Amino acid sequence: MKQDIAQAADFQPQKPDFFEDAQPLPSTEVAGELGKALAVCTRIYHQPDKADTDNCERSLRAAAHGIMQMWNDVQRIKQERTRQLGR
Repeated sequence: MKQDIAQAADFQPQKPDFFEDAQPLPSTEVAGELGKALAVCTRIYHQPDKADTDNCERSLRAAAHGIMQMWNDVQRIKQERTRQLGR
């Protein structure tokens, strides 16, 4: 089972459904995009008067892209596991 998870992590990320113009990201970049969402959260809830809303939108779109990529990757892993159990 652990080997299956490791193999799944080696797959190329799928192109996210809702971000047709976005390129797949490696896992380290997905983590970076999620960090941008945290920065937006900090800014809009603690210093809203200093929030650059255009930048916030770009950061949240990038974070959403990373989340959708992870969603698609999890779905692919689930399908692969189901396929393997079906043998």
